[in-house]
Amino acid sequence: MKFLACNLVYVVFCALLLSAQTSTSQKPQPPTSKNKNTHILSIDEFKERIEQNSIALAKSRAYANALVYEGKAQQAWNTSYIDLMSQQVSSPSGGKELESEIYIMLTPRLPWVSSVLRQIYQTRQIRQNKNYELTRNLSFISAKRLYLEYLAQKEQLNIYENRLKNAKEQLEIAKVRFDAGRISKSQYLFFKSDYLSVQFMVQNSTKTLLNTLNALKVMLGIVDKSDDIVIKNLRFSYLSLRESDIKKHLENSLYLEIVSLDIRDHANNAVFASRSRFDSLEIGAGTNISESSAGAGVKLKIPLPFTTKYTNQKAMYLALQSGSVREKEILQETLSNNAHSYFKQLQIKREAIAIAKRDEENKRSLAEISRVGYEAGKIGVFEYLAVKNSYLDSMITTIQARKDYANTLAMLEESLAQVLVLPSDPKREKK
Repeated sequence: MKFLACNLVYVVFCALLLSAQTSTSQKPQPPTSKNKNTHILSIDEFKERIEQNSIALAKSRAYANALVYEGKAQQAWNTSYIDLMSQQVSSPSGGKELESEIYIMLTPRLPWVSSVLRQIYQTRQIRQNKNYELTRNLSFISAKRLYLEYLAQKEQLNIYENRLKNAKEQLEIAKVRFDAGRISKSQYLFFKSDYLSVQFMVQNSTKTLLNTLNALKVMLGIVDKSDDIVIKNLRFSYLSLRESDIKKHLENSLYLEIVSLDIRDHANNAVFASRSRFDSLEIGAGTNISESSAGAGVKLKIPLPFTTKYTNQKAMYLALQSGSVREKEILQETLSNNAHSYFKQLQIKREAIAIAKRDEENKRSLAEISRVGYEAGKIGVFEYLAVKNSYLDSMITTIQARKDYANTLAMLEESLAQVLVLPSDPKREKK
């Protein structure tokens, strides 16, 4: 009986070893959209959905339209009115009589003020269009970064699931050896703890992936029950620009263009404040009617600008203009420093990815050698599985390095306010 029990334990142990052997050094692949409810978008559809579902862009479009009508309203004449007055006056024949004056008054906006108002609102509309372009670019950058994060999380979850499979195999083998008295309880509990730890990582990674998927669906306005999103041709890629190209992008920075338009707006407002001393007049025509006479008349009302109001307003706008000039200088230096810093970081992080890939390839080869050694009986199963787990961990390290690169690239794009790495739609290119 004791001999049969030992043989039974040996058979079970060999079966578990064979199970571990069959799932060895093949590189795990990212999960595919097969058997999934996948929402597939082209690059153009991706951009269009971002524009349609961004609250900030919707408000920006509305404000741009509102500026058109606000400009027309400000340039329009003030409301015309009827000036009516009745009073008792002395009659030429003696006594009193009723005299009435009726005038139709017009309040035209004077041309030297209208021209400045036209310049003010033209500048503001250009600024708003630039602001819309900036907001749109930042939305694209944010959405692209989120999607690349989503792809990395999917790949990472797949690796964690493979890691969990290994941990489960290790635990099952350890259980057989513990029952056979070949390892201590503390050793068995070590494998059980490792399995539970990896199980937690899988669950946590799954939760993170679902949260990222939900954030993507909200950003893209996807309301269906899809459990995966695929943007065609959008994947991790390296920046192919030179540092001289970064300087050219900085020269055309939307941030600086917007501040320059602020400077122009303050200058226009200063001119408007100066000309507002005499911005309109009131002119009218009418008639004087009394019991003894009647006649036509003209009325003109001219403002007298004896006030410091407009002088102070002009000084206020000139002070704001001076502040915006300094803001542009500081912003230009900050954007330049940030952009060049991020560009250099990308070069370093690209090298880090290359090192991580070499380490991953080295550990893949080591895992293959360990598999051969294990099959030949030269190394134990625990040593073999430990080497295999180390290979999976190196894959996680590579993914993390790519995520770090993508995040730094997004920060560079935000500094330049331009999407530097975004493929175009192949269908559109063929047209």
